Amino acid sequence: MTAIGVASISGSPGVTTFAFALAAAWPDPSKVILAELDASGGDLTGHFRLQPDPGTASLATELRRERDPDVLARHAQILPSGLKVIAAPARPDRAQAALAVLATTLPEVFKNLPQESAVIADLGRLTGPSEFTTSVDRVLVLVRPRLADLAHLEGLADAVPHAELVLIGRGPYPPGEVEGTLGMRVRAHVRHDPAAQAFLEGRRRRTRLARAAREIASTIMKVTG
Repeated sequence: MTAIGVASISGSPGVTTFAFALAAAWPDPSKVILAELDASGGDLTGHFRLQPDPGTASLATELRRERDPDVLARHAQILPSGLKVIAAPARPDRAQAALAVLATTLPEVFKNLPQESAVIADLGRLTGPSEFTTSVDRVLVLVRPRLADLAHLEGLADAVPHAELVLIGRGPYPPGEVEGTLGMRVRAHVRHDPAAQAFLEGRRRRTRLARAAREIASTIMKVTG
């Protein structure tokens, strides 16, 4: 099983959009699920006009009593593209109530998933290590290559040693300099992509963000496969 967290430390560099792109780019779409584990509330329900349930709230309820490997699929909704998503409530208080249960139950589910399965977890904004960051294989942290944003990453390499960076947009610091200063791998640099929102909404398929997501997904599959 491959579990990948997608997160940010500061600002709003498009975590949900990138997590969606990564899941959509997965080599075998039938084996991947996108899960919104963002304490600030979910965006997928609004973007795709999904029903409130199933989602993270119903998943949290079932995981109190049942933790078999098929539980994730039972609480996923299927988008027109065929991608399976477990959407979080938009209201932060409801999202946080579900996450409080999932934090103690979901890591066990991840461990028992079949080898060929994959979960892309939208973790929202990180405030430090959590049950979710420690239960995934790697955490892709989105950050703009600007001093004000990069400064928030100090200490992250020690706190979350399996974190890797995805640089988003314009900035004066190239990947090599960021890696050398922070001691963290830069997995990709996605230049400013004005079509990213159009990709999330299904109006564009070929974007810089989508291309980067495909390259990352392919690389990870080669390593884990």
